[in-house]
Amino acid sequence: MPVRVDAEARRRHIVDAALRLIVRGGLAAATFRKVAAEADLNIGSVRHYFTDHESLVVAVATEVGDRMGRRLTRHPAPASGDRRAARRHLLAVLAELVPLDEERHRESIVLLEIVTASRIDPAFEPVVRQMAADLRQVLTDAVAATGTADPARAAAHLAALVSGLSLDAVTPHGTVDRATVLTVLEDHVGTL
Repeated sequence: MPVRVDAEARRRHIVDAALRLIVRGGLAAATFRKVAAEADLNIGSVRHYFTDHESLVVAVATEVGDRMGRRLTRHPAPASGDRRAARRHLLAVLAELVPLDEERHRESIVLLEIVTASRIDPAFEPVVRQMAADLRQVLTDAVAATGTADPARAAAHLAALVSGLSLDAVTPHGTVDRATVLTVLEDHVGTL
């Protein structure tokens, strides 16, 4: 009798293997051969679920976005009118988007790799644009609850702040530590 494979679980397993490889060696490290070895599968199993490298990388980006989304749902918006609670909520949302622990650190590396690659590889552009739009919407909604006059503009500032802090936290560019990331976010939210 043939072994039954849970297709969705197998696909997630492959995506997780690719994610680990991207964290360790960038997008180029996530070849089908290396992903198959990392997942302890044969290369045909990887090809069964992904037609090419780009579709695998897009699946990794989507998984990272889904993980962030699941974490964000743990922070429901406060009752309207409570600006202090709204600022705490905004800070909690921001904390989910920056590399404050190992999971978010790995996710930030993957996103940075994919965003950078999207500059020259049009296959990644749609997923990167969608991630940026989702980020702006989440931040706009959270900022709006604080009573800020122009939530979209404040969200654009926060998106840039999140991007810059993430870049500095995961690359030698800035070597910003986690405490500094939180302090910068708290200081900025305090100005809203």
